[in-house]
Amino acid sequence: MHVAILVLILAIFLQPGCSGISTAPLDMAAIDPGQDQKKIAAYYRQEAVVARQQAEELTHRAVVYERLFGPESEWVSGARLLAQYYEETAREAEQLARRHLKLPGEAQTPSPPMCDRCRQ
Repeated sequence: MHVAILVLILAIFLQPGCSGISTAPLDMAAIDPGQDQKKIAAYYRQEAVVARQQAEELTHRAVVYERLFGPESEWVSGARLLAQYYEETAREAEQLARRHLKLPGEAQTPSPPMCDRCRQ
């Protein structure tokens, strides 16, 4: 009984090419019109959102660390440096997303909404 279930599960997961979806990996570094540039841009936009969330969290942590350990603490300066790093990472990811959307034949899509902190 258990062997039959195991064989059935393996057969489902190992069926080759039944979905019809291309499984070729996208070349994220290439600015090649043959690649799905919208998917690549969406990936970079999502990476920017995540990096901005991390920057925001680290900025909040720096405030907490300042209360706990004082403004000259290495915890505070470390958190602030990491927040700056993630903010720069977000800007770079957004720049990459824009670059991929500016390729000939790609539709221009609006940028995702920014949080209040990012608009300043």
